[in-house]
Amino acid sequence: MDNYIPYQESYPNLENALREGAKIHIFRSGGGLRVVNVEKEKNPVSYGEYPYLSGALAHAESDFGLSYEEQYLSENAKHTHHKTGDYVLLHDILDLYVYKQGANAFDIIYSKKWKKIICIRPSQRPALPNHENIIWGAGLTLLDAIAECFVNDNSSDLNIEDKELFISRCSIQL
Repeated sequence: MDNYIPYQESYPNLENALREGAKIHIFRSGGGLRVVNVEKEKNPVSYGEYPYLSGALAHAESDFGLSYEEQYLSENAKHTHHKTGDYVLLHDILDLYVYKQGANAFDIIYSKKWKKIICIRPSQRPALPNHENIIWGAGLTLLDAIAECFVNDNSSDLNIEDKELFISRCSIQL
């Protein structure tokens, strides 16, 4: 756990990108890395990968405009290139969720109508019809929207009752 990067209270670059029409897809790669992919009109805006989700978010937040090579592969790369993810941190329920969900963890968009960030993720009840198989949450910040998404899911096996509990169990350093 020497390489653990704590969550941030907010992610202003990611949140601004959302307000400008970008979409964020968060997932676990085949090698187990947690990935944050930010695109606008199918063009890359930012990207982050790390053994834990908090680090992937930090890389995506700080590396706007950098190519994958500049971030991870070049001789003067900004970050160490991790080839695989790490074991899940049991105290970090958000990382645990992404680890368990794999490629279908969640998507994040911005609603101009509601002026809020929206997190969308699949329900853990696969027997439901498609339109009922989505859980969503809204908030003014990225983590607020994600927390609300978990609070709104009564099918979750994570037993999240409120945002404060969710945030504390994500080990967010506020």
